[in-house]
Amino acid sequence: MPDKYLEKRIHRAYGWMKYGRIKMLLVYLVICVLMIGIVSLFLGNPFPHRETIFPLSFRKKVFGFSVWDSGWLYTGITEYLYLMVTGCVIALVLAFLWLCGVSGGKLAGLDRILLKQCDVKKYMDAMNYAVDYGRGLKLQGFQESVFLLMQQRMVCAWIAGGKLEESREFLTGEWRGKKNSNVYKQTVRTLELSEAYVSRDAERFHMLLQRAGRRFRKQKLLTARGLFLEQKYEQAAVCLQSYKGENTYHEVLRQYLLGKCLHKMENKKMAEECMEYVSVHGNTMPCQKKAQEWLLSKQENDG
Repeated sequence: MPDKYLEKRIHRAYGWMKYGRIKMLLVYLVICVLMIGIVSLFLGNPFPHRETIFPLSFRKKVFGFSVWDSGWLYTGITEYLYLMVTGCVIALVLAFLWLCGVSGGKLAGLDRILLKQCDVKKYMDAMNYAVDYGRGLKLQGFQESVFLLMQQRMVCAWIAGGKLEESREFLTGEWRGKKNSNVYKQTVRTLELSEAYVSRDAERFHMLLQRAGRRFRKQKLLTARGLFLEQKYEQAAVCLQSYKGENTYHEVLRQYLLGKCLHKMENKKMAEECMEYVSVHGNTMPCQKKAQEWLLSKQENDG
């Protein structure tokens, strides 16, 4: 079970999206009003009104020709409908992005447990609770989207913790949601790549990576893992040394694989530096224990 603070964060993540559609509609209306206000600064009153042309002031009274002006809003609808529709679509997209941004920020707070603290066990507990909590809710609004993302994160947490069989069983029999969605497909592909890597199946790993989307192929860590399985240790090391992890979690993974490559290349000094980094920053990641075992073994051999 996660601590009370994490439980509250999970509850808020679901609670925020319970009335997500209403919140998005309100933000949409606010954006529309702001857009109308900005355009009105240049085009004048947007609504139908009477307007006096050539006004003359005499004894505090204003005289002139009074005409009826339909307002630019009516004119825009009748003559420039495509521009009005475009404006509405832009407002809708901005409202949706705002909602996704706020929701994503709440989930990002949970992801920091793994990405910044490298605490795989704590992250697994949090995601297990998040999915169990979601199962007990009568999902409303956009809560189904939150539940879908929580399932994805739970599986990724299991993969990070080395629980590949449990991940496969969940995706096969317990996943709730459409299995043709991008979220599900990406999660399955992540698991398949992890399974191929752990089983040291270089051919399958290469095939899966080639079939994966651009998002996967751009990840240098996956490219380096493929080279490592093909025993191209120097190429893998060059690939790993060409970048740094975008967060502590990915940096630990990079350092550990680089250490393994350097060990294969008989560069024990640099390999030791990598393993020390993993040992210090790895927290509860499985590779942290393996790095400590490697360092202990080296000390015994040196002794």
